[in-house]
Amino acid sequence: MRRPSRARLTLAAVAAIAAALALAAPVAPVAPPAAGAPRVLTLEIRGPITGGTAEYVEAGLAKARDGGYAALAITLDTPGGALDATREIVQAMLASPTPTVVWVGPAGARAGSAGVFLTLAADVAAMHPTSNIGAAHPVTGSGRDVAEEAGKDMAKKVENDTAAFARSVAAARGRNADWAERAVRESVAITSADAVKQRVVDFTATDLRLVLDAADGRKVKTAAGESTLRTRGAALEPYEKTLRQKVLSFLADPNVLAILMLVGTLGIALELYHPGSLVPGVAGAFALFLAFMGMRVIPVNAGAVILLLVGAALLVVEAYVTTHGLAGVAGTACLVIGLLFFVDRASPDYRFDPGALTISPWIVWPTPIVVALALGFMAWKIAGSRRRPLQLGAPGLVGTAGEALSDVGPAAGEVFVHGEYWQARSALPIPKGARVRVVAVDGLTVKVVAEAVAAG
Repeated sequence: MRRPSRARLTLAAVAAIAAALALAAPVAPVAPPAAGAPRVLTLEIRGPITGGTAEYVEAGLAKARDGGYAALAITLDTPGGALDATREIVQAMLASPTPTVVWVGPAGARAGSAGVFLTLAADVAAMHPTSNIGAAHPVTGSGRDVAEEAGKDMAKKVENDTAAFARSVAAARGRNADWAERAVRESVAITSADAVKQRVVDFTATDLRLVLDAADGRKVKTAAGESTLRTRGAALEPYEKTLRQKVLSFLADPNVLAILMLVGTLGIALELYHPGSLVPGVAGAFALFLAFMGMRVIPVNAGAVILLLVGAALLVVEAYVTTHGLAGVAGTACLVIGLLFFVDRASPDYRFDPGALTISPWIVWPTPIVVALALGFMAWKIAGSRRRPLQLGAPGLVGTAGEALSDVGPAAGEVFVHGEYWQARSALPIPKGARVRVVAVDGLTVKVVAEAVAAG
């Protein structure tokens, strides 16, 4: 009974240590707060704003509310993002009983496009002196104007809706609504100093702690009513993303999505050509599952997805069917075109700065070549295996060497060949223990000759 008890104690100790480390890891860099010091929950938004970002901020606001934090502080550096996710975040910020602070930082950061709305929605908004804000005009995933790809009527509708959204958010926080509208209609962008002068943000600061010190004593209107911020010397507690939110952020990269699509398609295709191998099929299915999850995070062109699927299928066909290179060339062309148009360039629901969501040239051009070379190597290996003699069944025994387990002659005998025991016959007598070689197979009997005879 001692052994199970010790095992359980050991596992319990390991689990306790792991849990302690997990809990301590996010707050390890933070110095112990002074007695009675206020607590501020901190979040970081870097990169495109997606559905995963909305989940992250909403969860942070809920924790700040339930945990009695003095404020929720967001460090922001974004080129833009999805309008529906942006609306979710803004609505949650406006409805939060906990004061919200947004700092556009660190040095060189930007609150581009959708980031403008998050900054305007904060109870206290600050910027690093070297940061900038603006350029909230609706654009597509490629950075082009909506009118160029969705028509003038749709462009006007989207622009009016977005401008009204910007004005309402700015007015709710007492900020410059006229500038907010211009940021949408004219795509204006300004420095941090101009943002302070034009009442877009409250002040500038070089780090988040200075922002919180400067915000201390300010009166703000939250969903719970008017309150006075007490954030000087606050203990900063980082709020980490969950695994799901990290995965969604990872899948927001169109380069990752494109690679997952190719890997998934090739894996499924290889499984169909070699049923039962399992590994390619399972890996391909998992890659496609992640890719389809990612398609809900960023705008993806359905036509480009079809081109990627067709291109991968044609490359697989080239590896197994003689098409004199036609299928391979067509498949490579489909992959290149599909990658170039992978991000949906006609989606009016997305607000990204130019270049925020693009497929890297290092993905567009080398990937089809690598895939084609890999499939070519597989085709070469398959062709080589087809040229080798069959190693299974009765034909595979011919030419195989073995040992005589008894005297073998025209009547009968027994040999050990190919890891198996066989009845054998020989035109000439072969003594027990001699080396033999199979020259023919007749049903369940093999015809053998002495090894020396075969060699001669």
